[in-house]
Amino acid sequence: MGRDYIGLRIARWRDIARLTQQELADIVGISREHLSRVENGHKPVTDRRLLYAFATALGVSATDLTGQPAQPQTRDDLVIYSAVPALRGALDDDPEDTSPITPKVLAAEIDRAMAARMACDYQTLAALLPPLVMDARRLASVSGDDGRTGLDLLVRATVCASLTVKPFGHIDLAARLAERAQAAAGQLDEPTITAAAAFASSQTALASGTVGGRRRSLAVAARAADQVGDIGGDEAVSWYGMLHLQAALSAATLGQTDTASAHHNEAEQAAGRAGADPWRMELTPANVGVWRVAEALEDEPGRAPEYARRVDRTGLRTRQRLAHLHISCGRGWYQAGHPDKAVTQFLAADEVSPAELRSRPSVREIVGQIVRDARRQGGAELRELAVRVGVDPLDPDADTGPV
Repeated sequence: MGRDYIGLRIARWRDIARLTQQELADIVGISREHLSRVENGHKPVTDRRLLYAFATALGVSATDLTGQPAQPQTRDDLVIYSAVPALRGALDDDPEDTSPITPKVLAAEIDRAMAARMACDYQTLAALLPPLVMDARRLASVSGDDGRTGLDLLVRATVCASLTVKPFGHIDLAARLAERAQAAAGQLDEPTITAAAAFASSQTALASGTVGGRRRSLAVAARAADQVGDIGGDEAVSWYGMLHLQAALSAATLGQTDTASAHHNEAEQAAGRAGADPWRMELTPANVGVWRVAEALEDEPGRAPEYARRVDRTGLRTRQRLAHLHISCGRGWYQAGHPDKAVTQFLAADEVSPAELRSRPSVREIVGQIVRDARRQGGAELRELAVRVGVDPLDPDADTGPV
């Protein structure tokens, strides 16, 4: 099906835009030689800011360059891919005239979905999310206290759904779900509900890849953190901390190191005060450390493994957070010039959650480059990893399709 890596997509879009390599390189701020190595598959695009710069210069989305959403390779991939049309219908179709679900049962099922997301249980998520969004919409449409409860639950369901589909490249749907969450939150005027919707909105703005989107992500997260504050109960403290983490990551993608550090420090302090975790976002010192590794990838990637070593892995409560730590550490090791250690970390992530690993275009990009650099002589671990992420260990530029 042809060759498949970010550099090749850049070359295709550059041809469509009728730009020379020198012209595109000048816009992005790199040398023509650097761009040539990217397009020829000799240098991977693993830096988020560089990827976003290419997308902005070419007038395309970041997902146009990463090839997301990718074709499903496994059952876990397929269930999320198949759930996307159902989620669109849950947002747009008239609520079905079925036996109404009680608010108590609906709340319990939404909490179950939140737990499934953090457990990387995509089979459960795909089955739960579309009907939950539809049921919450139905409940939110009635009057009185049940209607207000329905609005609250609609925010919870749409935020969970948005955070679920975004990593798989369904950015437009994630944004629509976040917008629906914000609309429902606006009718309630409850600080923690508003904060949750703002977090989802900030995440999708960052995923857009544009400079404007990154700036919006930072502004939305910082403003929402200020509004919710950290003097309320566990929900307020949790969202205060999570929003500061999101602001820190957004600032890092913009090269605003001091701003990122200030937001991260606020999150770290909030994590020390956090108690219960009603939204299952895991604001803990250990998870704050995981976010620090992700931030490092944006401004000092070579230090990412160092930050990863500082994380108390016994303090991570969920598979999703542990998988993210391994993935970020692997990316950092590659950037630091240790591809063998990157392979080890990626395989560790695969043991925790194969779907989390495969959903990251940066991982596929790195693995493909490691295979190229190994000149088809990589060891058994590299060959195994390549197959697992959908890269042909003998021809990394081939699109392997479903396996």
